[in-house]
Amino acid sequence: MNQTTEIPTPGAPSHTDTYPENVPPYPTAPPRTAPQQATSSAPERSWWSRLWHNLGRDTVLVLPGMFISLIAFPVLIALFSVSIATLIIWIGVLLLPLTLYVATGFANLSRARARQWGAPIAEVVRRPRSGGLRGWIGAMSEGRRWLDLLFEAVFALPIRLFTFSVVVPWFFGAVGGMTYFFWGRFLPNRNTDLITFIAAWWNDSSIVNLGFGAEATFQFVAGLILLITFPFALHAMARLEIAAITAGLAPGHDEAASAEPAASVGKARAGDETGHDPDGTASATLPVFGSSASLAASAGSPSDPKTDAGSFIKHAAGEGWFWLVSIFVGVVLLAVGWPVTTVLYDSPSIIAMLVVLVQSGALVLAVRKPVAAIIVGLVSAVAGIILTADSLGLVWPWTATSILALIFLHLIIGLRHSWLHLVILWSLSTVLGGLSLTMPHAGGLSGALANVITTVSLTAGISAIAVIGNLWIRGRTQLATERQLSAEELAKRQELEERNRIAQELHDVVAHSMSVISVQATTAKYRLPELEERSVDEFDAIAGSARQALNEMRGLLAILRGGRDADLAPQPTLDDIPDLVDATRGSGAEVELEFPSEPLALTATTGLTAFRITQEALSNALRHAPGASVKVSVHADGPQLQVFVINGAPGQDQVDRHQSDHAGRDRDNPAAGHLGGGFGLKGMRERVEALGGTLHVGPTADGGFEVRATLPTA
Repeated sequence: MNQTTEIPTPGAPSHTDTYPENVPPYPTAPPRTAPQQATSSAPERSWWSRLWHNLGRDTVLVLPGMFISLIAFPVLIALFSVSIATLIIWIGVLLLPLTLYVATGFANLSRARARQWGAPIAEVVRRPRSGGLRGWIGAMSEGRRWLDLLFEAVFALPIRLFTFSVVVPWFFGAVGGMTYFFWGRFLPNRNTDLITFIAAWWNDSSIVNLGFGAEATFQFVAGLILLITFPFALHAMARLEIAAITAGLAPGHDEAASAEPAASVGKARAGDETGHDPDGTASATLPVFGSSASLAASAGSPSDPKTDAGSFIKHAAGEGWFWLVSIFVGVVLLAVGWPVTTVLYDSPSIIAMLVVLVQSGALVLAVRKPVAAIIVGLVSAVAGIILTADSLGLVWPWTATSILALIFLHLIIGLRHSWLHLVILWSLSTVLGGLSLTMPHAGGLSGALANVITTVSLTAGISAIAVIGNLWIRGRTQLATERQLSAEELAKRQELEERNRIAQELHDVVAHSMSVISVQATTAKYRLPELEERSVDEFDAIAGSARQALNEMRGLLAILRGGRDADLAPQPTLDDIPDLVDATRGSGAEVELEFPSEPLALTATTGLTAFRITQEALSNALRHAPGASVKVSVHADGPQLQVFVINGAPGQDQVDRHQSDHAGRDRDNPAAGHLGGGFGLKGMRERVEALGGTLHVGPTADGGFEVRATLPTA
């Protein structure tokens, strides 16, 4: 929310002692959440500023990534190959953890670059492991490290090669086209300018040299178009890389579960997603729940073989990895299946490309849309069978690439969706293979029958593996969820115990003292019959304030104890402000009130916030500016409610008396001087920001102090 501060008039007296509470200026205001920042009316960057900011951010992400992968790919492939080759002589047992640690280093670099770009990728929480050789070899049981190796060694280089290959030619094509006028005239003139071919094709005529001027103009326009669209192309490539990094390297369910118990108390108390208190400090209970023992209990003990065996499966169960694998396999199948179908089966190139493209697309659809993937996959299979029916001496009805596509389709659907989808897919593909034997084809029946039996057997086997893997993933995920819920319940229970302890302390100390004050003030006129009428009224006012404080204390205790009747207690509204002002006048303060005569249509939250702001501002004025006149103004301004509380500067004798009283009180009770602590103003600011309003607090030109709040009426 906007928090405006005004600079005091030069030469105005400074009264830092009059109002000792710390008033944070706008730069040091409490941090706002993302929705608050999005709805803030603070000045935003211009369109050009955002364009240049995104251009630099995307460039820093895309360009270095290619060179990082060119280093990571050969290093990881070489280390992994040597490790596997030397496993038989036990050297690979020591080299393989090194490979995983190097892969984790490159993966952490990718995560850090993605976070610098702005992607919300959290740090990976590692389970604590013992030192020495056992801890070194134990790295092989961490599924996250294997996925880091898989991403950096297999997926990162193709993705970054693609983004780099799009961005760099796009940029240099734009620069080259716009500067063609300077360097194009040095090219040999062979009547092969691009514009001449386009003109000849457009007019369906012979090639005629249009001259260097036409070619330079065309190149300039094309380069200008490329330059204008370059930021958007660069941003699209950056988002593609971020999507890949998020899918492959973002912490999985068990990393989040291991960190969740440590932050659950902070979340329950403050609503902070990072597990911190609103003031930015770490929760006091974090060391308890963030200990190695609790992490081991939530993520599984390092020595638990079941946890280590299922770690890779659990990590790889995320949807992001299915997207990466399906797209990667689809691209590979397209690159292999298209030429195989075209050349070996003597099929039309365009039709073969379309059939293989649809087969690959079915794998991508299977991640989210199983029914659509089954339909698309079977339709493409029928088209492939018909397309290759005239082939002689080759496998039929399922080509090798079609079998691979069908196997991966069964695997993805079996791991991602219910077994019913898998049964339907396998049954229909089996029926399709059987029906294909009845259609005319160039090959023999025995070869086609063997092909169908092989395909049905392979898909049945991979379906069984997929179903077992799906059950395993669901079981491990459910177990991790139960552990997370247990940790959250434990945190809530301990938090409730702490709140009950605080409530008990408030009840035994504060409520008891307020009860004594109420009784003494109520019985003063009976115990001291010589009191004047004015003193009796003063004691009655004190007794009323004490009773009101006790009622609010009971509501606070009910909230702390989690009582069901906490919300049933009546809360002050805007209409209670005049009574509050009258009670303040009873203490001897001079308070002027401007209040609307007609009732205002406000929400209960807005009315309560306006009352609390007025209450806190009046209390501060009485404490820090004794004897000063106070003006309270409440009025509606369209869809907004304005609440002003302004006090003047206190007299010097009153300031001296106030300071001497504080000094004596500090000698008697050193903690008394720190009761303010700025929590009143912080509470006002939090209440106002929660409603989407604005708050201004600060000194006035005449040495007083003002509180100005603007609240929405609806």
